[in-house]
Amino acid sequence: MEPSILISVVVPIYREEHNVRPLAERLAAVFDRIGCRWELVFALDPSPDRTREKIDELIRDDYPVRLVTFSRRIGKPLSVLAGLDYCRGDACVIIDADLQDPPELIAEMIEKWREGYKVVIAQRISREGENLLYLACARLFYRLLESVSEVKVPRDTGDFRLLDARVVAEVRRFRERHGFLRGITAAAGFPTAVVPFDRDRRHAGKTQISFLGAFNIALDGIVPFSRAPARLMLFSGLIWTVATALVGIIWLGYGAVAGFGTNWFLEILVIFLAGGIGLTVTSMGVLGEYLVRTYEEARDRPLYIVDDVLEARSALSGAIGRHTEPLTQPKEPASR
Repeated sequence: MEPSILISVVVPIYREEHNVRPLAERLAAVFDRIGCRWELVFALDPSPDRTREKIDELIRDDYPVRLVTFSRRIGKPLSVLAGLDYCRGDACVIIDADLQDPPELIAEMIEKWREGYKVVIAQRISREGENLLYLACARLFYRLLESVSEVKVPRDTGDFRLLDARVVAEVRRFRERHGFLRGITAAAGFPTAVVPFDRDRRHAGKTQISFLGAFNIALDGIVPFSRAPARLMLFSGLIWTVATALVGIIWLGYGAVAGFGTNWFLEILVIFLAGGIGLTVTSMGVLGEYLVRTYEEARDRPLYIVDDVLEARSALSGAIGRHTEPLTQPKEPASR
């Protein structure tokens, strides 16, 4: 591979002190074999552990690291988008720090990129050591997303992917507060390849994503990229209105013929009324989700605020792979 090519690796990171160095070492081995320059961009949510110190050690050890630290915790989706703002490679790989996504797969992803694909997505065919209920919910989410999304998001894929520099430039234009990278990448378009892999157990530590966090990510994937929830709310309301009107007509007709002494139709109406209240509350919740997101975007606040940026300034002369030339100043984040 041409040694002049630069591959950026963006890692959103929070509370991963035990995974920082193993990740960097495995990445170094991968790029030593590939034979090209690389940079490692850590997008760090302020962590209460020693994640920051471990990354500082990598910088002192001449790993080609750029560390972007935020003024407050912003969450993984925005951390990924911020990392893309600060990368400068001919292609960029997004990967988690927990080593469930194997860095060795990057070599195959780069081969697909060299074949002409602008986007290469890693697709999980198995997920070792994860909660069965969580896996079932994930499968349900991806199938639901596939059926309602206006853009095509491959099943069982996460943020582990390679993006050509042209795609990165287009993704930077999506200044969305709830940045669902899988949907944004699909919305950007471009030729896409899928590389299957078996997902490993976490190298160390516990997952930072709770069921509530996963639910929020699911909303971020469905609401911005589909009108189906709003349409479903409309159709459900219409069906409920028609059904209630029919029951009312039948009740009136029955009462006109047999008299209004019985009350079973009244009970049915009460049931319909109770159900209607539930439908109304649910519909208001769906509508509120869209309105809140519209309000958040309309405020036009900064997506993130960077506290500081540190990067490696020196390298071993002539080194390819683990060490690279001194890094330049990072690209300024794109404005809205």
